[in-house]
Amino acid sequence: MEFLDSHAFQQWAVQFLGVLFLVGGLMALAVGVGLIVGSAGTLRFLAAMNRWVSTRRAFKPIEIPRDTRQAVQKHRRWLAAALIAGAAFSIFGLAAWFDAGAVSFVFGLDARPSSIASWLVESARWALIAGNLAAIVIGIMLRFFPGAVAALEARGSRWYSDRQLVKGADKMNLALDNWVAESPRASGWMIAIAGLLLAGDFGIILAVVR
Repeated sequence: MEFLDSHAFQQWAVQFLGVLFLVGGLMALAVGVGLIVGSAGTLRFLAAMNRWVSTRRAFKPIEIPRDTRQAVQKHRRWLAAALIAGAAFSIFGLAAWFDAGAVSFVFGLDARPSSIASWLVESARWALIAGNLAAIVIGIMLRFFPGAVAALEARGSRWYSDRQLVKGADKMNLALDNWVAESPRASGWMIAIAGLLLAGDFGIILAVVR
């Protein structure tokens, strides 16, 4: 895309990453110095920051299966009409009013018909048209063939547990923390030197870029 190749965007990206790593280096330097000159207080601060947050509790509301088949079947005529009307209007708008050049201009892309950006915009247009055609087919099936839609929904409505997929991923691993606690000054020197090098390198980069 053209805006990714622009000098302004590249300069902004370099400055953003430079500030990000500069701040990270300064924070690492502060932690390292803290471990060297005040190990006990710094270790207490780090221990207080090591809080475990239960993803199971946070994502519990979206883990609960919710069956909407009865509501869909009860109001299937209205839903089918709304689905068909909305999809038909979208197809008409995409076919009659869609302007690939205007979309490219809004996003700052190359509006020439031969460009990759124009090809991507046109591809998105046809993908939306295909999706709305599929919505019309589903609306017709919902209105006149509700049994087929119910069978298709029953086959596709399978519940997958995110908890089982990411089991053990949120388990706290304190091996590095324990090593730092056992050798606070040695680890402090290592962290401080790494932070100093990181902050110095990206500080120089920011000075040159500006």
